[in-house]
Amino acid sequence: MRGGFIPDLSEAHRSRIRITLTLLNEALIKCEEWAQGREVRSILYREENTLHHETRAALLTYIGCIRRIVTELRDDLHLEARAQDIAKTIRGHCSILWVDVLEMTGKYLRGFGEPQPELVHYLDPKAHQILRYLHPIKRLLSTPAL
Repeated sequence: MRGGFIPDLSEAHRSRIRITLTLLNEALIKCEEWAQGREVRSILYREENTLHHETRAALLTYIGCIRRIVTELRDDLHLEARAQDIAKTIRGHCSILWVDVLEMTGKYLRGFGEPQPELVHYLDPKAHQILRYLHPIKRLLSTPAL
């Protein structure tokens, strides 16, 4: 019997609460990394960590407080940790990104005003090249590991 403080908690409610707390925890992990000084450098953006030492310390304290509450909720509501299949996660990202990259083509840019023909001529092939690489990533991660 699953019990805790709410013995009749439905699986639908339990699942929704677990999902929300999982998303919260994922956000806390990112915040914790920033509080520890993370600064990602990428091709088109870079993080500038302007958090002061005092702010970082306070942020870590609040994160710890929230994690204690999440732990209590996990224990009291008998929420089970679920393994996250990274291959599925990456495939999901590729699927979402596929739509975003496709919408970078001239056909979809027209929704923001008529793009210059030179832009469409240049951008469409580049977008389609990216799309051609997203498919093999999804296929690669769809096959079981050897």
